[in-house]
Amino acid sequence: MENSVFRLKEIRLENGLKRSELARLTGIHQNTIANYENEERQAPYETLILFADFFSVSLDELLGREGTVSPNPILPSSHEQNLLNRYRALPQQDRERIDKILKVFEESAN
Repeated sequence: MENSVFRLKEIRLENGLKRSELARLTGIHQNTIANYENEERQAPYETLILFADFFSVSLDELLGREGTVSPNPILPSSHEQNLLNRYRALPQQDRERIDKILKVFEESAN
């Protein structure tokens, strides 16, 4: 990406994704993603479009040009990702307790 700042890594991290998770979700091998992020390989335009669509950003934004960022409603926010990471770190018994607590809140909301 000559004379540009390819922002794939930055955008991936902003969305709380590990390279392996992005690879699993897009079907692109994580070593290939690493090569794109480190600008050792140039992504074909079909792949650039895939990444832009996946993260709901414009190609300009992905390529480090002026553009607008539209959050992907499928991806968790950084706060939600933090909660998810904390939940995953808990033992199974504690996860089950949290699930029960959430059910109580859901029932009271209805």
